[in-house]
Amino acid sequence: MNTADVGHVCTMGGLGEPCGELQAVTGGLLHRVWRLTTSQGTFALKQLNAAIVREPATLDTYRMSEKIARLMADQGLPAVAALPQAAGDVIYSLDKQALLVYPWIAGQTLTCANVDLEAARALGALLAQLHAVKLTIPELPAFEWKHFHDDDWDILTFQASDLNLPWANPVRSLLPQLLEWTRAYEEAGTVLGQHMLVSHTHCEPGNVIWSAENRPWLIDWEAAGWMNPTMELVSAALTWSGIATGQPREEIFSAILEGYTSAGGVIQDSGRDALHGFMGTWLGWLLFTMRRSLGESVTSEEEEQIGIRETSQTVAMLRLLAAHEASWIALVERWR
Repeated sequence: MNTADVGHVCTMGGLGEPCGELQAVTGGLLHRVWRLTTSQGTFALKQLNAAIVREPATLDTYRMSEKIARLMADQGLPAVAALPQAAGDVIYSLDKQALLVYPWIAGQTLTCANVDLEAARALGALLAQLHAVKLTIPELPAFEWKHFHDDDWDILTFQASDLNLPWANPVRSLLPQLLEWTRAYEEAGTVLGQHMLVSHTHCEPGNVIWSAENRPWLIDWEAAGWMNPTMELVSAALTWSGIATGQPREEIFSAILEGYTSAGGVIQDSGRDALHGFMGTWLGWLLFTMRRSLGESVTSEEEEQIGIRETSQTVAMLRLLAAHEASWIALVERWR
């Protein structure tokens, strides 16, 4: 973004006069984030990925997710919602760019390695509060359980093999398990889909800022929408316990479930169904990263390399989940 772009954003949103240069904020695999200081305060600018924005209806999806964040904030939850421009739209359009503007939240994010039991219980309590709201949004599209096609795995691995991508053979050899996990996810969906509510859906370490008072603030609501509450709880517990690192901590997993139930949350569905639903989420991410590494929905070679890296990491995590499935299911059942 250049100086003129920054000035235009400030004018559109009534943000005051810019002070100094934009500061790039690290983190995020799809979008760029900047810290903007003006005469009226400090803001976070999210510059949406150009390839993603080109897809039909994407901006309307962002508008809906930000509406959900705003409604949650109106209910007193620590949800960070986008600031609308003077015309009322939360999308700031500049030539071929699309941006969202947020109030800057002072604090830090935690990694899976340094989250402690107190923070884990606080996260569980926050999820219980989210699930207690039970938002009603008439214009929110009806829930549809995401489906995968067997041919997708076959075709994408062949394409990757032709390009000599490093993940081609490992994923190809995993095809029987991928199909098995897909079936388990589909079966879980018939149960989980009966108990849905509107929530954040992606409560992972990078999406929670901890203030000086150790209060968690939920950011990045772009995936907000319909979610099964047990699946969201188990997803958060697995993610925060460090499942992606290969060395998950059971005590953090249990502390999140403890915080949830202590705050009034009810674990309605089985651990098995919730775990299989979580695996389905990562199957979807695996397909997305495979396609990115093949050059779909990217604008640079760097984004393709991110897709290659994320594909390999996601495969490793799915293997780990499957290997320890029984242990995680048993932990969930203890708190039901």
